Amino acid sequence: MTWKTYLRLLRYVAPYKLRFAAALACMVVLAVSSALYVWLLGPVLEFLFTHDPGKGAATLARVLPRSLDLVGWLHAVDRMTVLAALPIVISGVALVKGLASFGQYYLMSMIGQRVTADIRSALFDHLLRLPPAFYARRHSGDLMSRMGGDVAAVENAVTNAVASYLRDGLTVVVMLVNCFILDWRLSLMAFVAVPVTLVPVVRFAKRLKKITVDSQAKLGRIGEMVVEALIGVRVVQAFGMEAWESERFREENRRLVRIVRRSFVVRGISSPLMELMAAAGLSLAIWWVGGQILSGQLSAGKFFSFVAAILMLYQPVKSIGKVGQVALQGAAAGERIFEILDSRTSVPDTGTAPLPPFAREIRFEGVGFSYDGERKVLDGVDLVIRRGQVVALVGSSGGGKTTLANLLPRFYDPTAGRVTLDGVDLREAPLAAVRAQMALVTQETVLFNDTVRANIAYGRHGVAVAEVERAARLAHAHDFIAALPRGYDTVIGERGTLLSGGQRQRLAIARAFLKNAPILVLDEATSALDAESEREVQKALDGLMGFGDEAAAPRTTLVIAHRLSTIRHADQIVVLAGGRVVEMGRHDELVARGGEYARLHAVYEGEPAGLPAGA
Repeated sequence: MTWKTYLRLLRYVAPYKLRFAAALACMVVLAVSSALYVWLLGPVLEFLFTHDPGKGAATLARVLPRSLDLVGWLHAVDRMTVLAALPIVISGVALVKGLASFGQYYLMSMIGQRVTADIRSALFDHLLRLPPAFYARRHSGDLMSRMGGDVAAVENAVTNAVASYLRDGLTVVVMLVNCFILDWRLSLMAFVAVPVTLVPVVRFAKRLKKITVDSQAKLGRIGEMVVEALIGVRVVQAFGMEAWESERFREENRRLVRIVRRSFVVRGISSPLMELMAAAGLSLAIWWVGGQILSGQLSAGKFFSFVAAILMLYQPVKSIGKVGQVALQGAAAGERIFEILDSRTSVPDTGTAPLPPFAREIRFEGVGFSYDGERKVLDGVDLVIRRGQVVALVGSSGGGKTTLANLLPRFYDPTAGRVTLDGVDLREAPLAAVRAQMALVTQETVLFNDTVRANIAYGRHGVAVAEVERAARLAHAHDFIAALPRGYDTVIGERGTLLSGGQRQRLAIARAFLKNAPILVLDEATSALDAESEREVQKALDGLMGFGDEAAAPRTTLVIAHRLSTIRHADQIVVLAGGRVVEMGRHDELVARGGEYARLHAVYEGEPAGLPAGA
């Protein structure tokens, strides 16, 4: 799974293949220039001490162009000339190596940044397309952890681990080839311990991956607790629960520390183990080499080159071992990210049927709905809303009012029956076309940490200032906006916290005015307000629905009513109970009928339950 996840992450590199190829070329140059140090060390030392090029120079000459004739040139020059040229050669190799190192680092770092930006954007875009049903099962703190910590882990893996695997891997390959060219028997002696090292390394890697997944899940849980505590900080303080929340948070932190401690044990053992195995192989090689040198079968220059190659192998091998842990963390984080990206929406946007501007009627035909596949929230609902009508949904809590309203903008799809707009099943039309014809004002006003103007104009890029102000006036919001420190350019804080509840609601109504959609959904838009704010908001809503003189034509409106006094003028009131329509009619008719609506009306008006109004 780890490598599949990593390969999937690397697909995001494809758009940057030219930069990747350039970075790879720099890595090849870096590996070759590192190898040159090894090739030069033995022959140069042997020449300077003995004035004999020896076998080392002959070996080096085999990888150089024949026209250079290195051995002949060394026979023809004295040691002072070689000594004078040596600093220039070393500096030249160092310059090439430095440029290659900078090139691969810069290119791979930028590729890593772009790849992680693409992953972050893909994750955010996918989250925006998922329906409310998804968020009902997921905590925002965990999602923030995936957007933050998990994406950062992926970034570290792509930027550092991939670059290290390629750069250090190429260096290791070149050095190994060097070693075997210098003396294959010596190389076998030195690397005999490598296969033995791989067994515990693989076991540690599996263990580390599990620990990493556990720790990232625990970080998600900690994120959940932080979000809950900060959002509900007034409740926490009002009930004196600061100490309890603090202890709960500390306990989660302690659990995370225990998990991370296990990872430290695994990481701490793996590096010394690799060093121990490497030291064992090198010791065996030196023991064997000592006899070869004493017997004259191995030149000192070749031995120096071989030891230099072994020492230069040490750092990249150690680096690969370290970034293996980074790679595992990135793969574990990638799995959590792909879990979200692979989440399928319960409201697929596959419709292609054209949806002309709304002209006739909305129909709910035998609509049924269940959140869990067992308990029915809606059961066989039939309802017709004609153009220009105001239809109110009322009923006791849990009767299915909000669920029915949520089917109209396709936040959910019915599990039985269908919802049509002028005869077109909403599931057969593109989501954007359906939602373009609807405006929504809910009890929980959603505003952004931006200016008043930007919040009203949300979804209407480039709209004229005059239109924004006109919408604000229609929503009875212009006067309080003008009194703000910077008027329409005042930043209202996160979720509009610098405004009162009634002011926030009127901004949401202004936003709906500006959208000017033919269909309006009002979900208990005044139930959380005090009496004075409710009056102001109700005036704005009356104008939005088309009552009074402030709107040119009535809008087709679906209202979820908590206070029955707000829907007396509705063209039709639909009473829901147990997910079924139990009554329909106008206000006066339903009160006179003495049924469920009359009971609700009596309760809301403070009359004895079960008696008709005025009894």
